[in-house]
Amino acid sequence: MKRISFIFSILILMFALFLFSNTSKAEAAAGSKIAVVNMQKVISMSKQGKKANSILHSLVTRYKAKLSALKQKITSLHNDLKQNSSIMSSAEKLKKTKEFETDITNFSSEERHVQGIISEKRFNLLKGIVAKVNKIIANIAKQKGYLLVVDRPGVVYRVNSIDITSQVLSQMNFK
Repeated sequence: MKRISFIFSILILMFALFLFSNTSKAEAAAGSKIAVVNMQKVISMSKQGKKANSILHSLVTRYKAKLSALKQKITSLHNDLKQNSSIMSSAEKLKKTKEFETDITNFSSEERHVQGIISEKRFNLLKGIVAKVNKIIANIAKQKGYLLVVDRPGVVYRVNSIDITSQVLSQMNFK
């Protein structure tokens, strides 16, 4: 009987230790420090982000003018074919139609090329900015003891006090 009582006491003790160990882990998780940052705002509002946006805007403007000239040529050819096809010879009509189709193909190809150039430039510009933002976030997280920093668009609810966007942005503009 003493032996059963002893085993029962050990089981109760182990159960109590198990409960206390899980409770302390739960309490530690509840007290974990989490922060939220709006990466898009930091990138778009920082000096580096504004400079990158300006570079991209000028690149887009330059290529848009080039594409607009090609589009205008295509429109002109289309209108010419539409208005004068009845008085054109079949050879002339065939020549204009071929030129029209070639210009459309060239326009589509140039448009894809421009999109590729802009995407690559955007990636290269943002790569350095994002690396700098991530470094700043890591430093703030270490200083303040944050265990997790989440990008704000994926957060459904947050308390304003855990948003470190303004701190990150001020450090981006300071450096």
